[in-house]
Amino acid sequence: MSVREHREGWEVRWRDADGRQRSKRFGTEEGAKGYDAALAEVSRAARRSDTVKFGRGGGVYSYTTREGVRWRFVYRRSDGTQTSKRGFASERAARDARRRLIEQVERGEVRHTKETFGAYWDRWLAQRRPYLEAGTWTGYATNGRKRLVPALGHLSLGELTVERVRDFVADLAEAVEAGNLAVKTVNNTLVTLVVCLNHAVDDGLIAANPALRVRRLPAAHIEREYLRLDEIPRYLDACSELYRPLAELLIGSGLRISEALGLRVGDLELEDSGGTIVVYRSRKKDLVGSTKSDRFRSVEVGPGLARVLRDQLDQRAELGSGGGQAAFVFVMPVRGSRRSNGRWPSVDPFGALDRTTVSRDWHKQALEDAALRDMPLHALRHTAAAAWLAAGNSLMYVQRQLGHADISTTEHYYGHLERHVLAAGAIATEEAIAQAAAGPR
Repeated sequence: MSVREHREGWEVRWRDADGRQRSKRFGTEEGAKGYDAALAEVSRAARRSDTVKFGRGGGVYSYTTREGVRWRFVYRRSDGTQTSKRGFASERAARDARRRLIEQVERGEVRHTKETFGAYWDRWLAQRRPYLEAGTWTGYATNGRKRLVPALGHLSLGELTVERVRDFVADLAEAVEAGNLAVKTVNNTLVTLVVCLNHAVDDGLIAANPALRVRRLPAAHIEREYLRLDEIPRYLDACSELYRPLAELLIGSGLRISEALGLRVGDLELEDSGGTIVVYRSRKKDLVGSTKSDRFRSVEVGPGLARVLRDQLDQRAELGSGGGQAAFVFVMPVRGSRRSNGRWPSVDPFGALDRTTVSRDWHKQALEDAALRDMPLHALRHTAAAAWLAAGNSLMYVQRQLGHADISTTEHYYGHLERHVLAAGAIATEEAIAQAAAGPR
């Protein structure tokens, strides 16, 4: 065997088992010497042609390229099918990679499936429907139909790498910059993907969830509107007689509108000195489900709101619709004329208030009549938080009243309104400086 320069490249010469001289050309000296070294490890009887796979067995074999000898290994995937990986510069590198990969397969860290993400998504979404509230399931279905399946549906589950998910989120981020998507929409889509792939891990189809390692987009800064203290009486005075008790509840308790509409008589514990509202559920459209955080909480109310709620219960009893402790606190009365608010007798008398009617009609009309700026109905929840902080209550009190799982959420939304802490700190600092300047007494 020999290696020599040949024209504009390098050439390896050797004799095979029948004595015939053979040669192979390479573009680099390194490639030629690597091939010559591989030939030296093989007996002369095995050198029948330059296409023979050299190696000592064990699933590792060499092959030739223009750049020289390269190595590959063969292994069985988690589903039992055989495949190979190529491109290793040495036999040792190929053997080490094969050993590591086989260990990962045996530990269940590397799995193989031919099922596409689109096929799994359809199957997963159908299976999850009985376990999800209607709004949650609809949100998942929308994210899948509009964004996930069109971009990732053709890929097998094994092809969903961290890099692919990052590229997917980057594409959505460009749509945000163009004004076609909101940051919240992108992050909700990523969360949907995380939830779906978590189940794929549980089903044994992938070893790890690649979407867990992809960061959400930073939330856009949003100025949250709310009623100032002097605006609250103006707003309430502009509310209709039917709407005002509900409006006072939203401002005095910080309940979400869905939670307020889901209140039942048995959820109220009222006394002359105040009372407690136990929030168990929320009402969305015609369905009653769990709260947003899937946890119940107790909300303390003052004596004024307690009186309003007792009056509401008295009026509720006068309707004579029954239901006892399970009856809804706020219901739509039967209409007496076209100009009155309520439902016609033939359309579910004493049914729960309609959220859309409250939000788009009664709330908007109250703002307009009070000559206040436009704001969503949810701003009344922010109004409650701002009022509590203005009265000197702590962020922890606000967190518990609103039902935030983490104090950081409360801090993010309302930390800048905790004025009494900031003011006390500023006063204490000035007093300390003044005392230091005066010197020891």
